Amino acid sequence: MSASEAAQVLETEAQVTFRFSDGVEYHAISQPGELLLDVARKNDVPVTWQCLTGSCGSCICKVEEGEVSSDTGRLLSLLPSEAKEGLRLSCAALADTDCVVELDYPSTFSEDHEAHQDIGTVTELEWVNHNTVRLVMELPEDTAFEDFEAGQYVQLQVPGTEEWRSYSMSSTVKELPEMTFYIRVLESGVMSDYLRERCQVGDQIPVDGAYGVFYLREEKVPQIMIAGGTGLAPMLSMIDTLRQNNFRRKPVILAFGCSHEKDLFAQDELEMRSDWMPNLDVRTCVSRPEGEWDGNQCRAQFAITADDITDEDTLAYLCGPPAMTEDAKTRLISLGVKAENIHVELFESL
Repeated sequence: MSASEAAQVLETEAQVTFRFSDGVEYHAISQPGELLLDVARKNDVPVTWQCLTGSCGSCICKVEEGEVSSDTGRLLSLLPSEAKEGLRLSCAALADTDCVVELDYPSTFSEDHEAHQDIGTVTELEWVNHNTVRLVMELPEDTAFEDFEAGQYVQLQVPGTEEWRSYSMSSTVKELPEMTFYIRVLESGVMSDYLRERCQVGDQIPVDGAYGVFYLREEKVPQIMIAGGTGLAPMLSMIDTLRQNNFRRKPVILAFGCSHEKDLFAQDELEMRSDWMPNLDVRTCVSRPEGEWDGNQCRAQFAITADDITDEDTLAYLCGPPAMTEDAKTRLISLGVKAENIHVELFESL
């Protein structure tokens, strides 16, 4: 349903209740055709948002009561299964009736994680496989990024352009002022062209963020992470954060998958983390090996089995291409993981 069509359905105002994970509620009135995000911002409801186009997923919410329609032409970062579960992007959602929408973060999250701007200086650019680079930047010593959560992303401005691109950090807050990223380099693309052709140590790159509600929930329960390609980056940040916080009592499973063996990267880093964390089980997967491959020959989600779901409160984190994360979420639910305990980050290489 388009925004204009939804406006015709809703001819009267509706009351919207925004309910946060800490139990705090905000009540606001939505006018016909008014997007939920606009309602929230107009009434000082502390929701998270970033792109305003439906592509980043930062403004995700869940419909608990009432009817909320969507402008499906802009839902670029919402899985079909999530829409069926009642999830909406508030920047593209309209209240058709009085409704209650839930936010999977506390009401203080936006205040505690204010976005910042800074300038990073490139200190390392390493090709870790045929199409992926490891980019390391040094921020100023007094950088204000010390409140980002493992799993979040920042925007980087491509030098020499007005274009910004979003990437998850593979590093942790404790590694500041250094930030590390794993970025896939495509045949064409404004960031890909820069990294392949012009990037040099000493380049300065504006940084904006951090953003997103895909972040590590540190409840002391088993953790499952499924990553495709450079979707590994936020998982590394999460794993290192767990290690730094001495999370050793519950299992942590990382299933990392690529199509071909040549697409793999960070294997030494993963082996090192397994040595550091006896409770970490890394399962590297190749779905279409071209030669001899003695690891898991499957897509990453199929490396997780029913035997891995030992606790009803198991948390899962998925990051990778939409088709992979959609399939992985379906599989985890079939194995017994609660849908509300599965957190998804989609990425789009540009």
